Amino acid sequence: MTKFYCAFSLLLTTLFANAQQFNGSGGSIPDNGHVTAYSATVSGLSPSIIDSTFGVESVCINILHTYDADLNIQLQSPDGTLIDLSIANGGNGNNYWNTCFTATAANSITAGNPPFTGSFLPQYFLGTVNNGQNGNGVWNLLVQDTYPTDQGSVVSWSITFSNNPAAPFSFLSSNLPIVVINTAGQSILDDPKINAHMGVIDNGVGVRNNLTDSFNDYNGNISIEIRGSSSQMFPQKSYGFETLDSTFAELDTQLLGMPKEHDWILYAPYDDKTCMRNVMTYDIANKTGHYAARTVYCELIINGQYKGIYVMMEKIKRDDDRVDIAKLQVTDTIGNELTGGYLFKIDKFTGSGGGGWNSNYTSSSGANIFFQYEYPSDVDIVPQQAAYIQSYVDSFENALNASYFR
Repeated sequence: MTKFYCAFSLLLTTLFANAQQFNGSGGSIPDNGHVTAYSATVSGLSPSIIDSTFGVESVCINILHTYDADLNIQLQSPDGTLIDLSIANGGNGNNYWNTCFTATAANSITAGNPPFTGSFLPQYFLGTVNNGQNGNGVWNLLVQDTYPTDQGSVVSWSITFSNNPAAPFSFLSSNLPIVVINTAGQSILDDPKINAHMGVIDNGVGVRNNLTDSFNDYNGNISIEIRGSSSQMFPQKSYGFETLDSTFAELDTQLLGMPKEHDWILYAPYDDKTCMRNVMTYDIANKTGHYAARTVYCELIINGQYKGIYVMMEKIKRDDDRVDIAKLQVTDTIGNELTGGYLFKIDKFTGSGGGGWNSNYTSSSGANIFFQYEYPSDVDIVPQQAAYIQSYVDSFENALNASYFR
């Protein structure tokens, strides 16, 4: 029996010899909506490359907070890969205490209750970080408090590597079209667009699309940038892109059955867990006989990494197959020619372009309403046209505010 115990002890030592735990920093959680990083420096990891045989097994946290639903909690690896651990869960409950995220837990964090004690599946695949990167470096627990008043702090957190790692997510096929983008190692920026290659696999209704299939809907150049303002903070980014020919000039192209154009959007419905709200709204608008952006669901791969379900959609612009309005010339300053067409928007001001005018009214919260020129742009619009469209909108708003608005 002594020999059995010795052998069993040796077996346990072999199994757990490669478990390596590293502790991260803590501190207060700012109550200002900003994302705060609590770092853990991993060094001397052996083996250093993390993948399906050795890598991240678990992330454990202790967080005190008086309203858990305010918190977005993520893990960021040294190569920048982001994993959603827990996003806006727990309602008005308090704390994450001895909370461990693993790939083998029975229940998702979304089904748990504060203080979330025990093991949970994170909201995204933990094994995504086990992608062949060097695990040595700075790992960050990212915490965002999205609402003021309630307070909290990261007491402690740790990350454990072992030879029983969370398996990387493997995307192979889908019943949705598959969009594959290769940037040749370049990072996609907010601005300017970078040149890249895009292939689209769409085998038709009822036919499975495999990542190994040929690019049969589009196979060519694009220029691409990150799209959005506050949504750029989301782990899943939206993108704007243009289809280009072999010389990198704009090329009007039919994508996924939508009419030809060169301006397109890959919309990430990250904050809409149904992924349906915008698509349904545009579809209903189109069925009333008025134009709204056409949409097609797809799966997105960028540089070999699966990014999730996206919506390929038309960018709103003046076009015979989009917003079918007259083309304005700088000489169209009187008579019927002055009446349009125009495109303008109410949107967050980004500081580039964005000329326009203020409404004479405020929003329900008392904020100023700023109309921005879209077509013609603030650079191309002439004073007579600017005065006309402002006067037209003013008269519309005045009528809505008047006793005779009906």
